[in-house]
Amino acid sequence: MFCVARLARAVGGFAACLVPAAHVGAQVGYADRVVAADTMGQAGGGIFMPTFALGRPDGAVHTLGIGGFLTLGFDVPIVDGPGADLVVAENAFRSFQAPWTTFAEVCFVEVSTDGLHFARFPSRYTGPQVDPGAFAFVHTGSYGGLGGVGAVELAADPADVPSYGGDAFDLADLTAHPEVVAGRVDLQQIREVRLVDVRTGIDADSTGVPIRDAGAGAADIDGVVALHQQGSVAAGSPAVALQIPPSGAFVLDVGDPDGLGDLQGLSASLFGVTVDPTFLFTLGQVTAVTPTSFQLVLPGPLPASIPLRMAVSVRDAAGHASSAMRTRG
Repeated sequence: MFCVARLARAVGGFAACLVPAAHVGAQVGYADRVVAADTMGQAGGGIFMPTFALGRPDGAVHTLGIGGFLTLGFDVPIVDGPGADLVVAENAFRSFQAPWTTFAEVCFVEVSTDGLHFARFPSRYTGPQVDPGAFAFVHTGSYGGLGGVGAVELAADPADVPSYGGDAFDLADLTAHPEVVAGRVDLQQIREVRLVDVRTGIDADSTGVPIRDAGAGAADIDGVVALHQQGSVAAGSPAVALQIPPSGAFVLDVGDPDGLGDLQGLSASLFGVTVDPTFLFTLGQVTAVTPTSFQLVLPGPLPASIPLRMAVSVRDAAGHASSAMRTRG
């Protein structure tokens, strides 16, 4: 059992213990239909069955094709809720010798309200610029804002992102995107998600750095999980926010409008590997405690050689959940 004694003393009335969130129980949704797909002549080989990306991820995948794309539709729109709003599940897998690395074939992630205008999530690649080789494993912290990095535990609850894995995206990260500012993409009405394969060494991240991934193939999409859809965001839901600036000093904010005593679960992962959440409290300092929120800060800085990737999830007594996933900026 995980009980944050320091936090309990600071808040006074907060007597509940936070236990690892093995089961969140929140409602999630999945893609309902294939809107469009182009496998670029099935470049790179693979399994070319777009309908395999519908419904709950189950291990059956659709290969995008090198430079190809897949657009999935949601009958119930995805909305910007507390924390991450969707998860892209690809069939990345960890190295047995170094589980913080994965065989990653990555893709850009874009969202749309009308199917005509798309906003692409900002991406970041900080890994080596040499070709990693056909069957290389790359550190998960080398990638930010891209799908196909995190391995997925299919039996886990998708709402518990640290345990489930994959790659989580927060629609709030698109607030300043030109299509959003212009009103052509409504973050409370996301009906389509488009996944675009990254051509290794050719396509660049949001800062202009060429992205490299493992192998000469394309991303294999198992599905997209909608963490927040219209009608699913309950009043009083908890919220978690995570920021990891280039210095590596993370800032984790956790809140619950019903009070910290309503929080019943906390889970975490580092580099895509689940960890005892107590570890976070040994790394950082609890600050800014109120009856409904607290902040956990790692002063930093961390050595530049550590490509930090972290995910955190909280749940409340009613089973409502909020997750966040970040990579060092």
